[in-house]
Amino acid sequence: MPQNSNTKFKTVKRIVKSGNSSDSQSFYGIHLITSSKAYNANENRLLSPIEAEMRRSKLLAGHHDGDSSIRKLRKPTRNLSLKPAPVIPTAPKSALEIRKKFIFSQLKSHFQKIDFQLVFLVLLLSLIGIMAVYSSTLTYNSSRFIVIQAFSVITGFAIMIALSFFDYRQFAKQYRMVILLNAVILLLTFIFGEGVTDNTNVNWINLGFIKIQPSEFAKILFIYSFSVHLYYVKDRINKIFTALTLFLHGALIIGLTLLQKDLGTLTIFIFIFAVMCFSANLNIWYYITAVAATALLSPFIWSRLNYYQQQRILVPFDATVDPNGIGVRQQTLKSMTAISLGGIGGSGYGNGELTQGNFFAKHTDMIFSTICEEFGFVGGITVIILYILLIVKIVKVALSCENPLGTFICTGVAAMLVIQIIENIGMCLGIMPVIGITLPFISYGGSSAFSVYIALGLVFSVCTHKEKVFFM
Repeated sequence: MPQNSNTKFKTVKRIVKSGNSSDSQSFYGIHLITSSKAYNANENRLLSPIEAEMRRSKLLAGHHDGDSSIRKLRKPTRNLSLKPAPVIPTAPKSALEIRKKFIFSQLKSHFQKIDFQLVFLVLLLSLIGIMAVYSSTLTYNSSRFIVIQAFSVITGFAIMIALSFFDYRQFAKQYRMVILLNAVILLLTFIFGEGVTDNTNVNWINLGFIKIQPSEFAKILFIYSFSVHLYYVKDRINKIFTALTLFLHGALIIGLTLLQKDLGTLTIFIFIFAVMCFSANLNIWYYITAVAATALLSPFIWSRLNYYQQQRILVPFDATVDPNGIGVRQQTLKSMTAISLGGIGGSGYGNGELTQGNFFAKHTDMIFSTICEEFGFVGGITVIILYILLIVKIVKVALSCENPLGTFICTGVAAMLVIQIIENIGMCLGIMPVIGITLPFISYGGSSAFSVYIALGLVFSVCTHKEKVFFM
């Protein structure tokens, strides 16, 4: 008989003998035997389908004999164990307690996002600045300088941390007002500003009890407003009309700075403008056009400078300018001499021959010479390494930010620090013109210190507000 493929039981043929063995004649027949999963406990044979079904019914009904119990054949699939219910936290009893817990959780979450390596670098450079200012002003017999420097560092650091809580995207839509505010500040400085001496640029405003340099804060406003401008036009930046609006934005601020004859700040603005446009993928032909236009306008720009400023620019490139070193070249020669006297290990803290003598601007523009004289090559290269690490950390923050606005802000801050560091150290080494640029975090000065800390505060704001989706 053919086997059905859908049948549940397997059927086999078996030949059996009927009758007694003593009979002279035997009969043979074929029985169809179906195998089953249930076996008879007493007989060693397969059960027929009917017997297997009957046996199954008995077992399910609870009638069993001996070891054939279906209960013994069952095995548990898993063990269940009861666990105590989780403890439900009790709600705070007062609104003040709720507010305290909320503030604590927000502060904890905020400080976990801050790059403390960047904070450590800022602190270390600030401490070096306090030590350098104290040593370079010992001959003045006044504690005014070190008090102002320490106050600027402490207050600036507090402002930097406070700005990390500020969402840098909050005033993005009002960037045109920021441009207008920046232009007004520079225009008022041109009208009411004054110079430290008659030969210097007029970029200081005297409030009676204190003098401030508004152009230091104008750099921060320019970085923020220009970053927002780039953010809104980044997708069409290489179109002529868009590039023209960017140029007008930069030309407005750079032109007002040129009216003040502030070569240092002018150089910083131009460098920031170029680097930020480069980070936004501006076409290289626009740079070539800008260089050509600058070359054409250079006679006009040169005519706007006074004779003293022209001589200071020519000093590193023309040996015939003040060859005896008694005029415009004197400051550069003293700075180079102080660096050479420091040697490898320096003359010791507070023991610099020129630092403790009559050395103009030894605590401001030429403070790197003070460090090199008293701490030698080791001290100078340590400061440079710290600056390199600082710039690298800021660039990493820029690259890790998903929002292009944050990237542009960090790029602008990094560009500002790079040009100030290169120009200041170049002035002290005699390879760059002396145009009055301070060394970030180290040079004495309230306005310059505050501007640098505010700039780093914007970087920390970008660092602590990293979301992938933005709506502005």
